[in-house]
Amino acid sequence: MAQVTSAAPKVARRRPDSTSPAAAEEMSLSGDIAKRLEEEILRGRVRPGHRLDERELSERYGVSRTPVREALQRLSASGLAVARGRQGLQVAQLSVADLIDALSVVAQLEALAASQAARRILPEQRSLLREAHEACELALEKGDADAFYDANLAFHDVVVAASHNRVLQDEIRRLSLKTAPYRRAITFQPGRMTGSVPEHAEILQAILDNDGKRASELMSRHITLLTEGIADFLQFVRASGDRVLFAETA
Repeated sequence: MAQVTSAAPKVARRRPDSTSPAAAEEMSLSGDIAKRLEEEILRGRVRPGHRLDERELSERYGVSRTPVREALQRLSASGLAVARGRQGLQVAQLSVADLIDALSVVAQLEALAASQAARRILPEQRSLLREAHEACELALEKGDADAFYDANLAFHDVVVAASHNRVLQDEIRRLSLKTAPYRRAITFQPGRMTGSVPEHAEILQAILDNDGKRASELMSRHITLLTEGIADFLQFVRASGDRVLFAETA
């Protein structure tokens, strides 16, 4: 009678402890990559419709694909990245209608931030706000659209930070990430930089005067005026053939 030998019991592989140093480092890496991608979206370096390839990103950042995958999952959860079938994961696009709606919400949120900033701004933030405005003026004088956009972001960031309202800051950043590529393109339209500088000057003065009501009204009007540039922007998109900026439902 043949001897039956029992198979060696399988040893279950334990998943890495999420509290281990290695896991913590990986989570930190994925968080850092997610923030870097968000910053690239905010600065217009990664545009709506851009394909987010794991391999390319892991090579660019010099990390394994695991933290990159986790970073992309974070972007997907926040709505900044969407799956497009065989095309893979892409930076989310807005339809024209959604862009207009988003900007109307941003106008109200930033108006609230300006109102609270006028009452809560710290001395060092007053200096930062002046510096950001002066940087916008200098960029306009030089005709440097990229420098103007960066200074414009800094100006709005200081206003939001000066509100000292964390919930409001989170909501504004979430929407800003979705609208930033479009706001950047609208900012580059003829005459927009010239119009923005005096608008910033009025907002700056209202905040420095601790006039919350006026700061709110001026900021709301400042953001709302962006929607007036959308029609011209759409004509530019049609002429350039760069329709990838908008979702197919646009």
